[in-house]
Amino acid sequence: MDKEKIAINENEAIELMAYILTSSEGLMEEPPHYAILRMVSIADRLAGMWAPRASKDLAKYLDELNKRMPVESAATQGDDTESFEKYLEETIGELAKIVKDREFKE
Repeated sequence: MDKEKIAINENEAIELMAYILTSSEGLMEEPPHYAILRMVSIADRLAGMWAPRASKDLAKYLDELNKRMPVESAATQGDDTESFEKYLEETIGELAKIVKDREFKE
């Protein structure tokens, strides 16, 4: 199976597209900080869909993201935005490392 050609299947893509579009519409009525939670939720959903088909380093990252993201984003409900910002920085840094490592392998 060619990993370059599979990330999510068509049904998952439709589900994700529907979530993105309905979230966009919802944001017109919701407080501005909800946008952050919506974006994080999209990343979490994508991670859950993609992880079973991803290569080893990426699969591990996506699994961890899918497990921790809901817990970490829930912290913002208690106004613990500082720890959530730190979590996002760490998570983005980990992804950047994966991307960089993959660039050198190709």
